[in-house]
Amino acid sequence: MILFYVQHLLGIGHLRRTLAIAQACLEEGLDVQVVSGGIPINQETFREVRVHQLPPVKSADLSFSSIVDQAGRPVTSALEQARADELLRIFSVIQPSVLVTELFPFGRRRFRFEIMPLLKEAKKRGTKVVCSVRDSVQVRSNQREEESLDLLKQFYDQVLVHGDIEFLPFDASFSKAASIMPTMRYTGLVDTNSSYSVQTQLQKVDETSEVLVSAGGGAAGEKIYQAASRACALSKCSRPWRLLLGSNPTERLKTEIKMLGGNKVIVEANRSDFRQLLSQCAISISQVGYNTVVDLLATGAPAIVIPFEGEGGQSEQSARAKRLESIGRVRVLSEEALSAERLCDLVSEMTDAHPSRFSRKTCNGAKNSVSALKKHLE
Repeated sequence: MILFYVQHLLGIGHLRRTLAIAQACLEEGLDVQVVSGGIPINQETFREVRVHQLPPVKSADLSFSSIVDQAGRPVTSALEQARADELLRIFSVIQPSVLVTELFPFGRRRFRFEIMPLLKEAKKRGTKVVCSVRDSVQVRSNQREEESLDLLKQFYDQVLVHGDIEFLPFDASFSKAASIMPTMRYTGLVDTNSSYSVQTQLQKVDETSEVLVSAGGGAAGEKIYQAASRACALSKCSRPWRLLLGSNPTERLKTEIKMLGGNKVIVEANRSDFRQLLSQCAISISQVGYNTVVDLLATGAPAIVIPFEGEGGQSEQSARAKRLESIGRVRVLSEEALSAERLCDLVSEMTDAHPSRFSRKTCNGAKNSVSALKKHLE
């Protein structure tokens, strides 16, 4: 049995990546379960994966300065204890052969109150422990990196980096990566949309092809939607702009964006056929989180990306954006420089140049992760 622990705070990328790997484990005949500590999501795509839900918490704001419960109240010591107890109870009942912690110890230090007791129990029971981490993490101080190394040495058997060393090496964000090379393995990027095939027939990009805007929910996404809708209104081209406003946008937001964009703008919630829309669009406009990079690589869509920096100077998306820009794969627009006028100009520049689609890439990180995890079950 393999047990995954994952905690998402703002977006849902951490959870979706974990579920995709868990799903791949099931498809290979492995027993797997997941413990999630974030706000529950619609699990339709991964409905076969059993998820144990801890009392959910989330980030209070874009700076990740504090965490709150589902109702927005500050997390209390009683809630922390309840979560820690429940996590240990689940671990005791399942008795996994392998425990996988997503991101920790490279992040999620705020959750040491529950992760450390879990790691100590795993060590006492002789459970193999693996860290599952994306290709880029938040840049930290030398002291913080040393603390991460110490935890890896004490408790972990392997680190699975879900990336490609040729695309974005882990040491670009974690400077001491060389110290863990003997136990580190690159799996390749993990695709959370297993239903999309790179063999899907692509529609030729022409004057009717859309500008597709997607940035998820929350305040950061709203800034992009507002700028994009105004840019659509400014554009002299008849090309439609489709804005996907997140999983459950409010009527207020939909009405506001529609009014700003006028007749050329199409306003919708997220769609299950997003990959197909992306494979047919003229230009994609989005942030540049992990799953977005996979979406762009899998579909070959030309793109403008706006890295999320948040209120605390997040570095992860900027690192990916710079790498994609350096290989001529995207145009980058910073949050600070974002405006309707600049966005309109960039879209015009790119569409006037009749951009060709890029060759598409299959991202097999989930299957490669299964291969690595299997070895700990032998």
